[in-house]
Amino acid sequence: MKPEKDKKKMSKKTKIIITISIILALLVGSVVFGYFYVRSKIYSNSDISDITTEDSFEEVPGITNILLIGTDARDLNERARSDSIIIATIDNNTKKLKLSSIMRDTFVDIPGYGEQKINAALALGGPELLMKTIKENFNFTLDKYVMVNFWGFEDIIDGIGGIEVDVKDYEIPEINKFIGEVRDVKSPPLTTPGLQHLDGQQALAYARIRKVGNGSYERTERQRRVLDIVAEKMMDVSVVKYPGLLYDLLPSVKTNIEPLTLLNYAYTVSKFGELKFEQLQIPATELSQGGLYRNKGWVLLTDKEQNGKILNDFIYNDKPYSSEDIDKDHFNSIMANYNALNNEYKQQHGEPTHIEENDDELDKIEQEKPSNNTTDPEVPKLVKVPSVVGLSKDTAISELNKKELKANVKEIDVTDENQSGKVISISPGVGSEVERGSEVTINIGKYVGVEIPNLVGESESNAREKLRALKLNCFVEYVTDGATEANNGMVKTVFGVGTHVKEWTEVKILVYKYVNE
Repeated sequence: MKPEKDKKKMSKKTKIIITISIILALLVGSVVFGYFYVRSKIYSNSDISDITTEDSFEEVPGITNILLIGTDARDLNERARSDSIIIATIDNNTKKLKLSSIMRDTFVDIPGYGEQKINAALALGGPELLMKTIKENFNFTLDKYVMVNFWGFEDIIDGIGGIEVDVKDYEIPEINKFIGEVRDVKSPPLTTPGLQHLDGQQALAYARIRKVGNGSYERTERQRRVLDIVAEKMMDVSVVKYPGLLYDLLPSVKTNIEPLTLLNYAYTVSKFGELKFEQLQIPATELSQGGLYRNKGWVLLTDKEQNGKILNDFIYNDKPYSSEDIDKDHFNSIMANYNALNNEYKQQHGEPTHIEENDDELDKIEQEKPSNNTTDPEVPKLVKVPSVVGLSKDTAISELNKKELKANVKEIDVTDENQSGKVISISPGVGSEVERGSEVTINIGKYVGVEIPNLVGESESNAREKLRALKLNCFVEYVTDGATEANNGMVKTVFGVGTHVKEWTEVKILVYKYVNE
């Protein structure tokens, strides 16, 4: 029998392997393999019998979302842009796994830093700021993440013996370019299109292709395709290879998820049966517009509200994306505002220019939060809130966008039909100085009509005056039943009290009329 000290040491080592196995599984989209690996370790080692039965695991109910972040930084503590942003969903309600990609060039409002590409959020504030940015722009809450650098990704694929990928002819030059850019070139260049066996370095280059085909849209498709292929192949890898794979990956992984929680995720997915992925891309092609914008380089301008709804519907309502559901007029209105701002910039500074993201100087600028004591000499940091009261919603949003301010639209009930659809009030107030990119609340009138008041007990003359003041007509019917000398001329009944009607609607009231016989 082994001494107690050795048992504890083995148990700790086993837990490390368990943890890394599930992290790896999450990263490559094959959570189920982690569970089976854990079970294989459990049933071959009696020293960890206290956590070795299936009863030790718990299924995680409902829907779990985990942000998967890929970065090209060699050190996970190094500040670098995210090269891949994918939301992995474990849906225990429908027994489905989902992968939702957010394109790295998506133009968003990064809290505290203003409008930039979403991939800058990781460099500016780590995974926490990236999750907050997704929440602020797409109304989608995340609190769990797994981050891996691409050097770990390369090791994973080499560890499983490479993958088979159908390479298109226009992808070959890009793959070879990325292979040539790494510090330690290990892989030969590709020469012909078609189904090819790619090693880790070649597969990484394939996943990073960006400027050919359908650009960034096709890029996210490649990344999800690689995850799918790796997940399938992982199921065929001999269990004896797992420890080596897992320990090689450890320096390339960072997460905020507890080990036992990861284990339960793996156990949950193992109950799903056949492992299949449903996939989504954000922003939707029909709800984005790519191009050079102001001094931000090439970006994807989007309708964030509609894209957020698509993301939430896909994950929480199990509703596939359909272009037939989009509001094209709403999208066109937002693009018109962006285009107006871009034209204004062109008039002042000339045509926007492309900015390469591997420019070291740009990296330094975007990775440092602007000081509160400094301002851009060309674009003032503070702007005054414009007067938009009385304007229509779309016009008000346009005016705010011209000042690089974000509109937070709320509706308030109004009884004046002329105020319907117009800005009633604004906060912060007109003339207030705020930072560019700040949110300004505009209250839009929603016509609910005039509420019929309760006038019971009022004199007929007072009732008529009050209805007239509310822009309501009065129809009086006199009743003698119950009339006395004391209540003579007072309102007995008002029909429709509390309901909302259009202005100058006729309101019927009953008035006591005392007859002295």
